[in-house]
Amino acid sequence: MLPPHLQPRLDRELDEGEAVNWVAQPAYRILKKSATHAWLAGGIVAGLFSAMFAMLAILESLTPKNQRDNSPLGLAIAAGVVLALWLASYHLFRRWAISASKNTVYAVTDKRVIILNINHDKSITERDYRGDELIHLARTEFPDGSGTLTFESARGAGHTAQTAARYRFHAIENVLDVERMLRSQFCGS
Repeated sequence: MLPPHLQPRLDRELDEGEAVNWVAQPAYRILKKSATHAWLAGGIVAGLFSAMFAMLAILESLTPKNQRDNSPLGLAIAAGVVLALWLASYHLFRRWAISASKNTVYAVTDKRVIILNINHDKSITERDYRGDELIHLARTEFPDGSGTLTFESARGAGHTAQTAARYRFHAIENVLDVERMLRSQFCGS
């Protein structure tokens, strides 16, 4: 079931007589975990830069005043600013997770796969892929059964690396069931 503000958006995209077999949104709890991991990884980088600035400040402060090029205070402030920016960025990572979980719709119909993104200005970005365009499915599954289903779509003349594009159903529950449904419905296996 989709929230009331999204159901009409999906219904508008459907062709006459097209039936929805599965619909979902990215799970906030999974996106939040992913965003937190990305933020923590950014913390490692921020920590390294801060440590570098702090070490330079310490080395500069150990140099006699008459031989210093700069005041060590500027480097110490730079270290603090880098850490403060990293700490403040957590809010942005969480907002991304909230926005993606509320404004993204994944659907599988009897004819195609649909990804809808509702943008901040309320415009819609819609991508759809017919079953005969799906050339590869790859699943990343977590121990709780949730995960990401990546698929390639080839439009045009050939199924080569140059024409294939990768797309995802990110942060979905029961990812194996969704993969099996897509394989049986569109891939014939």
